[in-house]
Amino acid sequence: MASIRKSGTQSTSQKKSLNHADLATLREFVNKRLAEPPTPQNPGAPSLSDLIEQKPDAHRAVVDLLSQGQSIQAVSGSTGVDFAVVKAASWFVPDYRIVCKNATARNLVLANLRMSEILAEHTDKLPIDRVPFAMAVGIEKGELLGGGVTQRTETRQVISREEIQRLFDQLPKAKARELPTSSDSAQKS
Repeated sequence: MASIRKSGTQSTSQKKSLNHADLATLREFVNKRLAEPPTPQNPGAPSLSDLIEQKPDAHRAVVDLLSQGQSIQAVSGSTGVDFAVVKAASWFVPDYRIVCKNATARNLVLANLRMSEILAEHTDKLPIDRVPFAMAVGIEKGELLGGGVTQRTETRQVISREEIQRLFDQLPKAKARELPTSSDSAQKS
């Protein structure tokens, strides 16, 4: 199989397997890259600390919108602050994950409401199998994120042995008459 060398020429040699030294070099490279902070996507954009120092009102707006459960993309778009800076700011919003989960649940409930309105408005025009299925999935996900019941368990009462015995004991006693057996009839004759 042909491969390209560093010099740009092709090599037609077989694939070379990695030896121990190659693996160690690769591991060192990967560890070094993971230890470095990520490079900003827009080097000209200010960092989070620059935003706090230079534009405290913009930083306050970013934190307020994030605290209300808006996504990083929505906050970046509405405030004009770089996406990477808003993402960095989200790490400092208390319980941002929980806020996002609750906002997502709220959005799913609103989406389900709108889907039910669409279904009611266009019942005769929509494929019957699409909207109800989408509503069911949305309702379940909304309940799941909102902490509601997502699994139903059917239960039934099982009677214990003691309860069965008590029921049998409450039955009226029948007057029993013994039937003659074949051995009894042989003795009488």
